[in-house]
Amino acid sequence: MRVLGGAWRGWCVPLAGMAAGCSLATLRPRVAERDFFPLTPNSRWEYAVSRHAGTEKFRFVAVVRPDDFRTADGRACAIVDEQYGAETERFPVIYCTESGFLHRIMSLEYRGETLEDNGLRSGELKFLPTDLRHAGAWEGLTNAYRLPDGSGFEVQQLHHVHPGPERVVVPAGVFPRCIRVETTAIHSAVDGGGTRTGPRVIYYYSDWYAPGVGLVKTEQRGSDAELVATIELIRYVVGSGSHS
Repeated sequence: MRVLGGAWRGWCVPLAGMAAGCSLATLRPRVAERDFFPLTPNSRWEYAVSRHAGTEKFRFVAVVRPDDFRTADGRACAIVDEQYGAETERFPVIYCTESGFLHRIMSLEYRGETLEDNGLRSGELKFLPTDLRHAGAWEGLTNAYRLPDGSGFEVQQLHHVHPGPERVVVPAGVFPRCIRVETTAIHSAVDGGGTRTGPRVIYYYSDWYAPGVGLVKTEQRGSDAELVATIELIRYVVGSGSHS
Protein backbone atom coordinates (compact mmCIF):
# COMPACT_ATOMS: atom_id res chain seq x y z
CA MET A 1 0.00 0.00 0.00
CA ARG A 2 2.86 2.21 0.10
CA VAL A 3 1.78 1.93 3.66
CA LEU A 4 2.82 4.34 6.37
CA GLY A 5 0.58 6.96 4.87
CA GLY A 6 1.53 9.60 7.40
CA ALA A 7 5.23 8.81 7.66
CA TRP A 8 6.48 6.73 4.74
CA ARG A 9 6.19 8.11 1.26
CA GLY A 10 4.52 11.43 1.32
CA TRP A 11 1.20 13.02 1.12
CA CYS A 12 -1.30 15.26 -1.66
CA VAL A 13 -2.30 18.20 -3.99
CA PRO A 14 -5.50 20.16 -3.83
CA LEU A 15 -7.14 17.49 -1.76
CA ALA A 16 -8.23 20.28 0.52
CA GLY A 17 -11.56 20.01 -1.21
CA MET A 18 -11.74 16.33 -0.37
CA ALA A 19 -10.92 16.84 3.28
CA ALA A 20 -12.96 19.94 3.95
CA GLY A 21 -15.77 19.66 1.43
CA CYS A 22 -15.03 16.43 -0.47
CA SER A 23 -16.15 17.89 -3.76
CA LEU A 24 -14.92 14.86 -5.71
CA ALA A 25 -17.49 12.20 -6.52
CA THR A 26 -16.17 9.87 -3.85
CA LEU A 27 -17.63 6.40 -3.65
CA ARG A 28 -16.49 3.28 -1.85
CA PRO A 29 -15.05 0.80 -4.40
CA ARG A 30 -16.77 -2.53 -4.85
CA VAL A 31 -15.03 -5.54 -3.30
CA ALA A 32 -14.38 -7.14 -6.69
CA GLU A 33 -12.61 -4.00 -7.92
CA ARG A 34 -10.33 -3.64 -4.90
CA ASP A 35 -9.24 -7.28 -4.84
CA PHE A 36 -5.58 -6.27 -4.43
CA PHE A 37 -6.36 -3.66 -1.77
CA PRO A 38 -9.33 -4.87 0.30
CA LEU A 39 -10.84 -2.28 2.61
CA THR A 40 -13.53 -4.36 4.28
CA PRO A 41 -14.43 -3.41 7.88
CA ASN A 42 -12.24 -4.76 10.70
CA SER A 43 -9.46 -5.85 8.34
CA ARG A 44 -6.02 -5.67 9.96
CA TRP A 45 -2.46 -5.84 8.62
CA GLU A 46 0.73 -5.90 10.66
CA TYR A 47 4.09 -5.19 9.02
CA ALA A 48 7.75 -5.34 10.01
CA VAL A 49 9.65 -2.26 8.85
CA SER A 50 13.45 -2.34 8.55
CA ARG A 51 15.49 0.74 7.66
CA HIS A 52 19.15 1.61 7.25
CA ALA A 53 20.46 -1.96 6.86
CA GLY A 54 18.42 -3.19 9.80
CA THR A 55 19.69 -0.64 12.30
CA GLU A 56 16.17 0.75 12.69
CA LYS A 57 13.25 -1.64 13.06
CA PHE A 58 9.65 -1.17 14.11
CA ARG A 59 6.15 -2.53 13.57
CA PHE A 60 3.38 -0.87 11.62
CA VAL A 61 -0.30 -1.77 11.98
CA ALA A 62 -3.23 -0.70 9.79
CA VAL A 63 -6.86 -1.38 10.78
CA VAL A 64 -10.01 -0.62 8.77
CA ARG A 65 -12.65 0.91 11.00
CA PRO A 66 -16.18 -0.53 10.85
CA ASP A 67 -17.68 2.92 10.29
CA ASP A 68 -17.33 5.31 7.35
CA PHE A 69 -16.02 8.80 6.83
CA ARG A 70 -18.90 10.81 5.40
CA THR A 71 -18.22 13.55 2.89
CA ALA A 72 -20.12 16.83 2.81
CA ASP A 73 -22.64 15.34 0.38
CA GLY A 74 -23.08 12.15 2.42
CA ARG A 75 -20.87 9.78 0.46
CA ALA A 76 -18.92 7.08 2.30
CA CYS A 77 -15.15 6.50 2.35
CA ALA A 78 -13.13 3.94 4.32
CA ILE A 79 -11.20 4.98 7.43
CA VAL A 80 -7.90 3.19 8.09
CA ASP A 81 -6.19 3.78 11.44
CA GLU A 82 -2.39 3.48 11.36
CA GLN A 83 -0.11 2.93 14.35
CA TYR A 84 3.69 2.89 14.43
CA GLY A 85 5.96 0.97 16.79
CA ALA A 86 4.92 1.12 20.43
CA GLU A 87 2.92 4.32 19.94
CA THR A 88 -0.73 4.26 20.94
CA GLU A 89 -1.60 7.31 18.85
CA ARG A 90 -3.71 6.55 15.78
CA PHE A 91 -3.16 8.29 12.47
CA PRO A 92 -6.31 8.17 10.29
CA VAL A 93 -6.07 7.81 6.52
CA ILE A 94 -9.24 8.19 4.47
CA TYR A 95 -9.60 6.15 1.26
CA CYS A 96 -12.05 7.36 -1.37
CA THR A 97 -12.48 6.30 -4.98
CA GLU A 98 -13.19 8.33 -8.08
CA SER A 99 -12.61 7.73 -11.81
CA GLY A 100 -11.11 4.28 -11.26
CA PHE A 101 -8.56 5.24 -8.59
CA LEU A 102 -8.22 5.17 -4.84
CA HIS A 103 -7.28 8.56 -3.38
CA ARG A 104 -6.04 9.18 0.16
CA ILE A 105 -6.82 12.03 2.57
CA MET A 106 -4.20 12.42 5.30
CA SER A 107 -5.03 15.88 6.62
CA LEU A 108 -7.31 14.60 9.40
CA GLU A 109 -6.45 13.83 13.01
CA TYR A 110 -8.22 12.56 16.09
CA ARG A 111 -9.43 15.02 18.68
CA GLY A 112 -10.91 12.65 21.17
CA GLU A 113 -12.85 10.26 18.93
CA THR A 114 -13.75 12.95 16.42
CA LEU A 115 -11.93 13.39 13.10
CA GLU A 116 -10.90 17.01 12.53
CA ASP A 117 -9.06 18.69 9.65
CA ASN A 118 -5.54 19.79 10.68
CA GLY A 119 -5.29 22.35 7.88
CA LEU A 120 -2.21 20.88 6.17
CA ARG A 121 -4.13 19.65 3.11
CA SER A 122 -2.13 16.41 3.08
CA GLY A 123 -3.16 13.56 0.84
CA GLU A 124 -2.51 11.61 -2.32
CA LEU A 125 -4.25 11.65 -5.68
CA LYS A 126 -4.29 8.39 -7.66
CA PHE A 127 -2.77 6.24 -4.94
CA LEU A 128 -3.77 2.98 -6.63
CA PRO A 129 -6.11 1.86 -9.45
CA THR A 130 -9.24 0.11 -8.22
CA ASP A 131 -8.60 -2.56 -10.88
CA LEU A 132 -4.89 -3.22 -10.41
CA ARG A 133 -5.00 -6.44 -12.40
CA HIS A 134 -5.60 -4.54 -15.65
CA ALA A 135 -3.61 -1.40 -14.85
CA GLY A 136 -0.56 -0.30 -16.83
CA ALA A 137 1.10 2.98 -15.90
CA TRP A 138 -0.19 6.10 -14.18
CA GLU A 139 1.03 9.26 -12.51
CA GLY A 140 0.09 10.32 -8.99
CA LEU A 141 0.75 13.48 -7.03
CA THR A 142 0.93 14.02 -3.31
CA ASN A 143 1.24 16.90 -0.88
CA ALA A 144 3.19 16.56 2.33
CA TYR A 145 1.62 19.88 3.26
CA ARG A 146 0.37 23.11 1.72
CA LEU A 147 0.70 26.46 3.51
CA PRO A 148 -1.80 29.33 3.22
CA ASP A 149 0.46 31.15 0.73
CA GLY A 150 0.37 28.13 -1.59
CA SER A 151 3.92 26.94 -0.91
CA GLY A 152 4.62 23.48 0.39
CA PHE A 153 6.23 20.15 -0.40
CA GLU A 154 5.01 17.61 -2.94
CA VAL A 155 5.89 14.24 -4.41
CA GLN A 156 5.40 13.35 -8.06
CA GLN A 157 4.97 9.59 -8.41
CA LEU A 158 5.40 7.66 -11.65
CA HIS A 159 3.92 4.17 -11.35
CA HIS A 160 4.29 1.14 -13.61
CA VAL A 161 2.70 -2.30 -13.16
CA HIS A 162 5.07 -5.16 -13.93
CA PRO A 163 3.31 -7.77 -16.10
CA GLY A 164 2.78 -11.29 -14.85
CA PRO A 165 2.24 -12.78 -11.37
CA GLU A 166 5.20 -13.07 -8.99
CA ARG A 167 5.82 -15.32 -6.00
CA VAL A 168 6.62 -13.50 -2.75
CA VAL A 169 7.66 -15.04 0.57
CA VAL A 170 7.24 -12.97 3.75
CA PRO A 171 6.67 -13.87 7.43
CA ALA A 172 2.91 -13.96 6.81
CA GLY A 173 3.30 -16.77 4.26
CA VAL A 174 3.84 -17.52 0.58
CA PHE A 175 1.87 -15.49 -1.95
CA PRO A 176 2.26 -16.94 -5.47
CA ARG A 177 0.15 -14.49 -7.52
CA CYS A 178 1.39 -11.05 -6.55
CA ILE A 179 1.35 -8.00 -8.79
CA ARG A 180 4.43 -5.76 -8.59
CA VAL A 181 4.16 -1.98 -8.91
CA GLU A 182 7.35 -0.01 -9.59
CA THR A 183 7.32 3.65 -8.53
CA THR A 184 9.68 6.57 -9.06
CA ALA A 185 8.97 9.20 -6.39
CA ILE A 186 10.32 12.70 -7.04
CA HIS A 187 10.29 14.89 -3.91
CA SER A 188 10.49 18.67 -4.22
CA ALA A 189 9.50 21.93 -2.57
CA VAL A 190 7.03 24.22 -4.35
CA ASP A 191 6.64 27.99 -4.13
CA GLY A 192 3.44 29.98 -3.76
CA GLY A 193 2.80 29.78 -7.49
CA GLY A 194 3.11 26.00 -7.57
CA THR A 195 6.56 25.96 -9.22
CA ARG A 196 8.99 23.31 -8.01
CA THR A 197 12.05 24.86 -6.38
CA GLY A 198 15.35 23.71 -4.88
CA PRO A 199 16.96 20.27 -5.12
CA ARG A 200 14.94 17.18 -5.94
CA VAL A 201 15.23 13.92 -4.02
CA ILE A 202 14.33 10.72 -5.85
CA TYR A 203 13.44 7.33 -4.37
CA TYR A 204 12.40 4.11 -6.06
CA TYR A 205 9.83 1.68 -4.69
CA SER A 206 8.80 -1.88 -5.48
CA ASP A 207 5.43 -2.88 -4.02
CA TRP A 208 3.96 -6.39 -4.18
CA TYR A 209 0.19 -6.83 -3.78
CA ALA A 210 -1.54 -10.19 -3.30
CA PRO A 211 -5.16 -10.78 -4.41
CA GLY A 212 -7.57 -10.79 -1.51
CA VAL A 213 -4.80 -9.67 0.89
CA GLY A 214 -3.32 -6.31 -0.09
CA LEU A 215 0.27 -5.15 0.23
CA VAL A 216 2.65 -7.96 1.25
CA LYS A 217 6.07 -6.39 0.63
CA THR A 218 7.77 -3.08 -0.19
CA GLU A 219 11.38 -2.25 -1.02
CA GLN A 220 12.64 1.34 -1.06
CA ARG A 221 15.88 2.26 -2.85
CA GLY A 222 17.84 5.48 -3.22
CA SER A 223 19.11 7.07 -6.41
CA ASP A 224 22.21 4.87 -6.16
CA ALA A 225 19.98 1.73 -6.14
CA GLU A 226 21.05 0.92 -2.57
CA LEU A 227 18.31 -0.64 -0.46
CA VAL A 228 17.04 1.93 2.06
CA ALA A 229 14.12 0.13 3.69
CA THR A 230 11.87 -2.92 3.49
CA ILE A 231 8.33 -3.60 4.67
CA GLU A 232 7.08 -7.17 5.05
CA LEU A 233 3.67 -8.46 6.06
CA ILE A 234 3.77 -10.38 9.35
CA ARG A 235 0.11 -11.28 9.83
CA TYR A 236 -3.26 -10.15 8.56
CA VAL A 237 -7.01 -10.62 8.85
CA VAL A 238 -9.28 -9.49 6.03
CA GLY A 239 -12.73 -8.74 7.41
CA SER A 240 -15.98 -9.91 5.88
CA GLY A 241 -19.10 -7.87 5.41
CA SER A 242 -19.59 -4.28 4.36
CA HIS A 243 -19.66 -0.81 5.79
CA SER A 244 -22.92 0.80 6.78
